[in-house]
Amino acid sequence: MRHRLLILALALGLAHPAPAQVVQPGQVAPTAEAEAKALVLAAGLRDQLLNGMPAMAEGLRQHLNQQNPGREDDVRRAVETAIVPTVTERLDELIALGVQPLVRGFTAEELYIMRRFLELNLDQRMEGALQLVSFELDRESGEWLRKIAEQALAARASDQSLRGLRF
Repeated sequence: MRHRLLILALALGLAHPAPAQVVQPGQVAPTAEAEAKALVLAAGLRDQLLNGMPAMAEGLRQHLNQQNPGREDDVRRAVETAIVPTVTERLDELIALGVQPLVRGFTAEELYIMRRFLELNLDQRMEGALQLVSFELDRESGEWLRKIAEQALAARASDQSLRGLRF
């Protein structure tokens, strides 16, 4: 319940609209803030927030019902027709607030690199490639280890305790 109310408080407490800056894939944003916003949008944050809207609305409805006993129909109408649509329209303001740690911690160029990583699906491609690397290591490591062990033993042939060992 506290988590829902925190989301609600953040959403309702927004007062300053963020400037509209659209950043195209492959284009560096002019500021770290615009780049951070583009990064979290590429990561799917807007969709996550929109998907969480029913839970937020339910938490808000419960809170308002407690504050306004006997007015459940009015509360439902207020949430459905006034608050949720306004929160949805102003979601960019919440995103602008949320990206501030990224703005403080990274340069616009670093944020651009991270955004391009996501936009190019390199995270998914890298995961698949690392699985192939693991498969290849499993397949090749036995023969490689045998060869290296034989070479190491041959290089130490003068050591009586190692002479005659077979791999």
